[in-house]
Amino acid sequence: MAGAALALAVRAQASPLLPAVQLTATSSVTGDSLSLSPTLVANPDGSLTTSGSEIKPSFSLDFSLLVQTDPTLSGTFTLTNLSSTTQFFSVTATMSVAPLAAPTKMGGFFGDLTYTDANQDSTVTLATNGVDPFYRAQIDGVTVQSLGSFNLNAFGGPGVFGTYAQQTWGTPIPSAPGPGVSSTIGVAFPAFSLTPGDSVQVPWEFVVNAPEPSFASLFATGITLILLAATRRKLFQDA
Repeated sequence: MAGAALALAVRAQASPLLPAVQLTATSSVTGDSLSLSPTLVANPDGSLTTSGSEIKPSFSLDFSLLVQTDPTLSGTFTLTNLSSTTQFFSVTATMSVAPLAAPTKMGGFFGDLTYTDANQDSTVTLATNGVDPFYRAQIDGVTVQSLGSFNLNAFGGPGVFGTYAQQTWGTPIPSAPGPGVSSTIGVAFPAFSLTPGDSVQVPWEFVVNAPEPSFASLFATGITLILLAATRRKLFQDA
């Protein structure tokens, strides 16, 4: 009986929600932009995935996203500058979530990222824009963590590439204290420059969890349910 009551208390913590995701990307020179609401496909383990490829006159974007309702939003994108000039690009992914009360636990990462001389001119440069970070984790549109500031170059023969090591926060993920969530979590790459004809591949993740209920709180809930059931049974017998 006590085990059943505890299990009921644990199930009561759940708040299932079918999430929706939105992916956007823009370029600075031509003003090309895309906004996608890709369809998520359910996996046997309960996660959801989607992937795709889009081409605009000044850039192409290949992407894959993994969504879990704890919630976790992660993925990889590969952006290629199709124009003849260095451009600044932005990429943003947003996920709808069920409300989470504060305090939450957060964490995430980007990288290892790879920047590649895709046009075979033997050089590639990837850089952040001034004080803008490369990665921003956001809750309800507000930045809660920023990572990454760099000016990366690779020189050599055609097809030369470079890598930038993974940057993490809230490790072990998730462990950083965070605010409550009303409706969305997301990751933004607000402004990074890439040389003409070249590409960058970026894995990334953002996790927000409600703290696990303590054993004491679960036990107290279970005892309360047991006493409530016993009281109702006694009232029924005395009636």
